[in-house]
Amino acid sequence: MGKTLMNNKIGPLKAVLIFGSFTIYFFLLLFTLLPFLKYNFAINPALYWFITGYFLFIPLFLFAVLMARKEGNNSFSQILQALSIKPFTKKDWQYSIIGLLLVFVLSGLIFAGSFLLNRYYGTSPLTPTPWFMEIHPFQGQDKLLLLVWLPMFFFNIVGEEMLWRGYIQARLQTKYAWFLCSILWMMFHLPFGFDLLIMLIPILIIIPYVFDKTKNSLTGIFIHGLYNGPVFVLVALGLIK
Repeated sequence: MGKTLMNNKIGPLKAVLIFGSFTIYFFLLLFTLLPFLKYNFAINPALYWFITGYFLFIPLFLFAVLMARKEGNNSFSQILQALSIKPFTKKDWQYSIIGLLLVFVLSGLIFAGSFLLNRYYGTSPLTPTPWFMEIHPFQGQDKLLLLVWLPMFFFNIVGEEMLWRGYIQARLQTKYAWFLCSILWMMFHLPFGFDLLIMLIPILIIIPYVFDKTKNSLTGIFIHGLYNGPVFVLVALGLIK
């Protein structure tokens, strides 16, 4: 099977450059590809984001794999190990479940705080839907669009966690790598808009912290996936608003 190779020489500047490059690329997609799709194709509005998401998240996934291979990890098992993807231990389960519960509770508190500020002080409520996304409940055959969303969702969750955690955070040469990755991950979410960024603060902090304690990218995949996936499916099916 061979020995897994890891080049533990990523400094903060390289981390900033990688996060920053993909953030700029994200903005470019939103102001080039997304408008192009809307102008030229009369399709379900959700597909505009699904297609754009493929162009965003597949490169993240491939970049993480290519960086692991560049270190000399060629087999499937070596790449998984190089990106810190490994079976759960009891400790991993504990951190993952507690982390997921905290993300839901803290996100709920932020949303509740926004509701109360709006009700008693007239402030604008936080809008959880990004400015560029239009999602209406899928009706009839449109429910099959979830089959288009599912692979994009896979590359979103797995691609981000492999690159941000398994490659960058695992190799960062700084004592507070998890905190730096939290800040940089917030930067990557700037294109989603201020409202969603505020609501995502708990997950943007908790996942890097959990990875710092477990050194296992699967913990982030677990929390990230269960936080994003079920909620989107329920919204898409019209079960929640």
